[in-house]
Amino acid sequence: MTCHFPISKRQLCSRLPILSFSILAGVLLGGFFVAGDVRAENHAEGSMPVSLSNNGKHVTVNVGGKLFTEFDYSDYDKPILYPIYGPGQIGMTRNWPMKEDVKGEAHDHPHHKSMWISHEINGVDFWGESAGRVTTQKVETEFGGNPKPSNVLRSTSVWRKKSDDKPVLTDQTTYWFGGNEQSRWIDCLVDFQATYGDIQFDDTKEGLFAIRTHPDLRLTAAPKRGVEKVFGSAINSEGITGKAIWGKKARWLLYKGTIEGKPMSIAMYDHPGNLRHPTTWHARDYGLVTANPFGMHHFLNKEKGAGAFKIAKDKNLKLRYRVEFFNGDVTPSEVEAHYQQFAKNELTEPVALNK
Repeated sequence: MTCHFPISKRQLCSRLPILSFSILAGVLLGGFFVAGDVRAENHAEGSMPVSLSNNGKHVTVNVGGKLFTEFDYSDYDKPILYPIYGPGQIGMTRNWPMKEDVKGEAHDHPHHKSMWISHEINGVDFWGESAGRVTTQKVETEFGGNPKPSNVLRSTSVWRKKSDDKPVLTDQTTYWFGGNEQSRWIDCLVDFQATYGDIQFDDTKEGLFAIRTHPDLRLTAAPKRGVEKVFGSAINSEGITGKAIWGKKARWLLYKGTIEGKPMSIAMYDHPGNLRHPTTWHARDYGLVTANPFGMHHFLNKEKGAGAFKIAKDKNLKLRYRVEFFNGDVTPSEVEAHYQQFAKNELTEPVALNK
């Protein structure tokens, strides 16, 4: 069974042969994506070898023989990616609350854990971790195929209410990792599945695909919280800059500045096949960068509930993103070129390994 990312809802159809993104961006059925194959490969020049190692609690990801990130699926109320190192082994995200003894970091929003996926579903607060937790049931790093991919991680998790441990939904999330001398990147395809009944992504600004940057990339300081100096700036694909990027629709968003005195940049991309592309952004001056297609009331001043999105039982929604970590001060035109490559590249979903 195949899944294609849609360009518009007018392109309704039920069965199509597998085509490249340059011919067809996808098919939207009844407002949600059906499960199946999505194609994508990285073809960046100078790509470095990627290796993954799973110890039963974390998956360590190395690029070019150096630590890129770890997928932690055991220590918190949701799986996260932490730490994340850009080229030159520069830490790209806030350490707190995973690590306590780092100076210059604000101890706010303890649910902002490096890089993660979360939202309020059916009125259950998974984002703030007050009412819901995400429990990972399965992690795969070895797959079939010829050649077998070495840069892919797939996790299957159940979102549960804390009050009674009742399951609400399932997600199957696939990550592709890559890098070269200029940048390192993480592709993400998250497949939300209404396994246990109808679900609703609530109309709230608190979500969905998120990263909390290194405090040096903040736009504003917070001396009372221990953040004395910041060096960041932000711009989106529409040319809007600074704090004004919050709530705006854009294809991509760029935070850049210096981290520990070295110029570094973080870009996040919303795939053109995603629901409500270009997405709205819950992007804050304190370093929160979040793609969120559901918060229409807050972002666009629409009536309450306008951004809510329902998925019927046994149906699903697929969303695709990329986060790229650059060595240096990249320009918006460079980010746009990288975005266009991301948008047209194919992703090959991994084949389960028959053991």
